[in-house]
Amino acid sequence: MRAEDLRLEELVSFSDGLACLHGRRLILHDIQAMAQLRKDLVEAVGPEGAGRILSRFGYFWGETDAAAMTRIFKNWDNLEERLRAGARLQWLQGSGKAELTSLELEPAGHVRIEVVWHDSAEADLQLNESDPSPNAACWILLGYASGYASFCLGKEVYFQEQSCRGRGDDLCKAVGMERESWGDQAETISKQFLVGDMQAKIESMTMTLRKQAIELARQKKRVQELQLLAVPGLVELRSKSFQQVLNAAQRVSRFDSPVLITGESGVGKEIVARFIHDSSNRCEAPFVAVNCGALPENLLESELFGHKAGSFTGANRDRVGLFEEAQNGTLLLDEIGDIIPALQVKLLRVLQEQKIRRVGENRMRPVDVRVIAATNRNLDEDIKEGRFREDLFYRLRVVEIDVPPLRERPEDILPLARFFTQRLIEKHKLQHLELDAASLGQLETYPWPGNVRELENALERAAVMSEDGWIRPEHLPPGMHRNRRAWLAGGAGGRTLAELERDYIMAVIEETGGSRGRAARILGISTTTLWRKLKAWGQASP
Repeated sequence: MRAEDLRLEELVSFSDGLACLHGRRLILHDIQAMAQLRKDLVEAVGPEGAGRILSRFGYFWGETDAAAMTRIFKNWDNLEERLRAGARLQWLQGSGKAELTSLELEPAGHVRIEVVWHDSAEADLQLNESDPSPNAACWILLGYASGYASFCLGKEVYFQEQSCRGRGDDLCKAVGMERESWGDQAETISKQFLVGDMQAKIESMTMTLRKQAIELARQKKRVQELQLLAVPGLVELRSKSFQQVLNAAQRVSRFDSPVLITGESGVGKEIVARFIHDSSNRCEAPFVAVNCGALPENLLESELFGHKAGSFTGANRDRVGLFEEAQNGTLLLDEIGDIIPALQVKLLRVLQEQKIRRVGENRMRPVDVRVIAATNRNLDEDIKEGRFREDLFYRLRVVEIDVPPLRERPEDILPLARFFTQRLIEKHKLQHLELDAASLGQLETYPWPGNVRELENALERAAVMSEDGWIRPEHLPPGMHRNRRAWLAGGAGGRTLAELERDYIMAVIEETGGSRGRAARILGISTTTLWRKLKAWGQASP
């Protein structure tokens, strides 16, 4: 590790009002407030007393930073680089651009370090507040350098300014030496920096931070297990309803019981299924997903169970099905409600016997697969109307997890929007992308019939349309503006949720000139899902 490799953004994390240097909490303070503090101290206890207080403050700061560098980085190139890291930290933290111009570490124990501060903030404060001081003014910088070097070298090292802009010199320059080299001045100089059992306090704090880091890592792993979103990433969602989904998924992951995941299109049923798989003892084996509604009926059986060469036209070679591909892992049967009754019978047999037979083959092949099914249909209604087998339904729905639509958990919209915005920065290699405050209300009041998928697509469209890196209301899809105006003007008007969804989708289709492909993209749903909804409303004709 080298001092020049240190980066502030890698050392300090900022989130929700906290700034932390690997477990050590920091605060930001204003330079003018510091100027007032210096002035008040000088007036209260005189220049000498103020210098002693601020030097001790800097000494403790330097020691804690040195302890942090020792704790965080175990692979410094050498002791010299670890010392230079102190100067680098002073620069990164805004105190002053420090440069070690000379560094002597003799085997006999002699230490001599020369440092120059090119833009000392303390010198600027002195010159801005009053006339040049007769004495050195960089008290905190001197204390920091002394504390940092003392901790790294395991001996008392003190810095004294040889020149200072705060007293009218051309630059701020200081020399640091071990206690013995200061000779008769050592006793006087040491009183400027030492604060009782400071070394013991630093060591105690370092041990505490190490324990906290271990606990933080444990908690972070737990959060990553439980806080999975209905998107390919992690975000802390606020709604209790989605937390219940995560908790149920976590519990069921420990067992091989079949799971039925229900919910509207776009809510993230596949991601919940992936979470169950990744949290299970099958996580090292494949996770295989198939959308049963996206394949022609005559090909789905071959896709699931495989086929033998020559079993039908186009079957030129033997093919392994998805059940075999998912051996020892998990198979997600998405849109399970779309499979035909004949295939439902074969699927039920596979679930009961844990064996499959390829199309055109007589041999039974054993499989060890955990099956998760997902659907946006009302299977209870399909059973009543004879479209879905009741015995298969109960075989699949040992545990049912219902993922609520986004409109029922509006408190999750902004965390999701911010997550997608950050991901778009990485995806499109953008330098800057932010949600303008005016767009937040629009995002929160929109009903999101296409759920999380529609939100993601809407933000990507806005990112493409934005010219200055700010997502504003006018960059969001046109259908959102129309629907929001209608809602604000007339509200629900006594309509049911299903009627509101139908009216909105029809409005988007009308706005796109009847283009169902464009409408599906705006809604964030597939054309198959859109066609199915239109068919249910008697609007599926060309």
